[in-house]
Amino acid sequence: MLDIGSTEFLFIIIIAIIVLGPDKLPEALKNLGKFIGKIKRMWRDATEDIRKEIELEEMKEEMKKYKEELQKLQQQVNKDTSEINKGLTSLDDLTAMGNSRNFKDMIK
Repeated sequence: MLDIGSTEFLFIIIIAIIVLGPDKLPEALKNLGKFIGKIKRMWRDATEDIRKEIELEEMKEEMKKYKEELQKLQQQVNKDTSEINKGLTSLDDLTAMGNSRNFKDMIK
């Protein structure tokens, strides 16, 4: 916080008593305390909002990475499924002459 020594603090109190007078000084200190409290709350809220925004951005980046991984996996599954279907079609072609069994229907 502020680096105020005891003599500087005493000087500020004396000036405040002279300027405000002993009648208004307690009320002024009370208002000053409320003002400092509001500033602290605003600072804490702003810090919390910034932290939440940073976390949200990090989560968005993480979700983007997961989405890309899922798309790659989906492409691989589609490729593998296509290869399996080609293999089953080949088996169907080989057995079409003597057997009416359809291998594609077996995996559905």
